[in-house]
Amino acid sequence: MPPGSIFTTRERAAHRHQVALLADRAWLALAALAEAGPDNVVAEQLLAAAPTVQHLSLRNQVTLLVQAGEQRLLLRDVDTEAGWARRGRIPRQRGLRVVRPHDGSGRAGGRRAFRVSYRWEFAQTDPVVNGAPPQTTPDAAGDPAEFAENLIDQLGERGYRVTPGAATAVDHEAQRITIADSTWHADPAAAVRLLIPALAHALVTGAAPALSVAGDRRAG
Repeated sequence: MPPGSIFTTRERAAHRHQVALLADRAWLALAALAEAGPDNVVAEQLLAAAPTVQHLSLRNQVTLLVQAGEQRLLLRDVDTEAGWARRGRIPRQRGLRVVRPHDGSGRAGGRRAFRVSYRWEFAQTDPVVNGAPPQTTPDAAGDPAEFAENLIDQLGERGYRVTPGAATAVDHEAQRITIADSTWHADPAAAVRLLIPALAHALVTGAAPALSVAGDRRAG
């Protein structure tokens, strides 16, 4: 076998191993978040982030937070390579992985597989020289009401029903979350703080994380 082929095989094996370890670290972070109260550091970090972070799945948000912490980055605003190019900036280092499960039918043992895409935090980019005027600061924090809607949609995908009511209550057995009317209408940030641990619980009590890795795609 040519030396180049051997190197490629080893490189792919190392990539699979790294992604599997990242999936494990994100899973442990989600498990800890599932036991947290509404006043937790993850919720505060995500509420301060731009829509580019808040519009992702909670699993991917936590995956990005894990890597940002390891690289001593403040997770504020992320984008793809093409996205940053449209904003007049260019990545200068390896990005943060987003790990997306997909149907692994036909693979050995019927295991689910991952596809990996990349995002770069604003701090990992530089202005493009001689191009369009670059964006000079990260986007501002997103609308907490829109963030809450994203979390409610994800809970709905897990079979949960989220509704306003007289008092706030979380019933995981019945898969029902009630948010007090005053919070629902007047304090969406408080709703986000409640919904994040609830969604983390729904995620970690489902199927165990898959650890096989499929092709690498730079999805938007």
